[in-house]
Order: sequence, then C-alpha cells, then structure tokens
Amino acid sequence: MKTRVQILLSTYNGEKYLGEQLDSILNQKGDFSLKILVRDDGSKDGTLDILEKYSKKIEMQIIRGENIGVNKSLKELFMNCDTDCEYFSISDQDDVWLETKIQTAIESLSKNKNKLKMFASRSLVTNINMNIIGKTQDPGDRVSYYNAMVQNVCPGHTQVFNKDVLLKLRKNYSENIFVIDWWIYLLVSSMGEITFDRRCFVKHRQHGLNSAGYELNFWKKLKKRISFLNKYKKSPVSEQLKSFFEIYKDQMKKEYRIETENFFNSQRNVLVRIKYILFSKVFRYGRFENLIFKLLYVLGKYK
Repeated sequence: MKTRVQILLSTYNGEKYLGEQLDSILNQKGDFSLKILVRDDGSKDGTLDILEKYSKKIEMQIIRGENIGVNKSLKELFMNCDTDCEYFSISDQDDVWLETKIQTAIESLSKNKNKLKMFASRSLVTNINMNIIGKTQDPGDRVSYYNAMVQNVCPGHTQVFNKDVLLKLRKNYSENIFVIDWWIYLLVSSMGEITFDRRCFVKHRQHGLNSAGYELNFWKKLKKRISFLNKYKKSPVSEQLKSFFEIYKDQMKKEYRIETENFFNSQRNVLVRIKYILFSKVFRYGRFENLIFKLLYVLGKYK
C-alpha cells in the first residue's frame, strides 16, 4: 500500500493565488497517495468555486466555515483530519511547492526512528509575482528546543509530520497557542526529532518585504520587535511557552525542563535576568536576532 499523506489547508479570500498552490500540489512526484482537507474561513470571493473545481481532480474534503481566524481554522483541520494517513503537511493558500517536496519529506521521515518526527526545510522567498528575492534562514543543525522556546525556524508551510505528532497535538490542544506551527516545533523538538533540510522545496510568497523582516538593519529589527511585544499586555511568546510547559513538562527531557523553569524564574528583576541570559542556552538564530532577544529579555519584555 502506498504511503498516505493528507494536506491541511485553511483558505480565506484566496482566489488570486489559490489555483497556483493547488496545481503545485497536484504536480507532486513520488510513490504516495495524496488527499486534501480544506477549511474555508468564510471567504467572500471565488475561493470556494476554485476548491470545487479542483475537488474533481484530487481527493478533497471541503469544510465550509464562518470567519474565526487562521489559528482556530487550523485547529478544526487538525481535529477533523484522516488518522488513517501516515503523514500530514500544512499548506498556505498562496505558495507554490516544488514537485519533490512531499517525496523528499517521506524519504527523510522513513529513516527517522523516533515516535514523534517532523521534516522541515528552507524556502525560496518571492514577491507577489513569484520573483525570487531571497531564501529563508538556514539554522542547519541548530534546530532545537532551546531555539523553539523563543523562535520558530520551522515554518508551517515547510512542515511534514507523522501521525503520532498529530495525535499528541489533538490530545492536549491548548487555547493559548500563539502560532500553531511554532507549537508543533516546540512539541517535536522537546520530545522527538526534527529533520531539517537545507534545500528549498517551497516558493513562499510575501505580500510585503517587511513582514518577513528582510532588508532590516539591527536598529529597525529592534524597533520592530519592541513594537510587536508592546502590543500585548503579556508576551505572547512567553505565554505560549508557559502553556506548553504546563502541559508537557513531565514528558520533557530533564535539561529542557530545567531551562524552561529558569527562563521564567529569572524574571524577578533586571540583575537576575542579566545573570540568567549570560549563561542561558536559549537563543534566536542569527547574530542580530539573538542579540535583540537578549536585550529584550533583560528589559523584561519576555514576562
């Protein structure tokens, strides 16, 4: 029997680029069977018409829903997907996949003997016209829980994970999830194994350079990060980590549990925060990114 893969896709007013993404899914090459579960988040344009058209070309289940936002929409997808499948992949509605994405992920994951396992990779970053303007960051072998605590270098549009990850996610689905693919990165990095491929398998469309942080210098990145954190009464990054820790602390490796406890227990005052951050294993990938993280932690922005 062929390996079964289900694509999880949340759509919203995506008629402009959705066809390109669905074509790239149809054009996947390899020895596996593919099906798509779509939840439409209350689109007002021709998105549903496009989905109906493509449902005649590939096995597709369409959930028509009200507008509840991407996180809640993805939750419905996770709760309704087909657990007879071995692997699951999250898809954006406006990207383009290279034709070997799924087969490469399956081959990589089949060599991974961990119960919880995930494949992720770099992406080609494009403008709205699919002209390549760069690549996503290359963390290489630095993909780890210490990074996942404060940064997601395994974005959802590159993730392919096995059924055990899905079932664990469904069993303890938290309402405090800030970004679902970040939560999955936390989950697998703390209790399983991630295979990160430094090649690119997705053309990831950006609708504005600054949304990805491209071409920003140190001071602009710092200003942007402070502005982001100041929007919230409590840091959404820390609140997500706290919720994750409360659910899974008894299942985590001892060193991860100790580091997470220290991350929160060192928040009392600036001197304690300085002492902690000087010796902490927690990091954001990228020299500027890591320096900004350390400065903001000392300033109490991760409370």
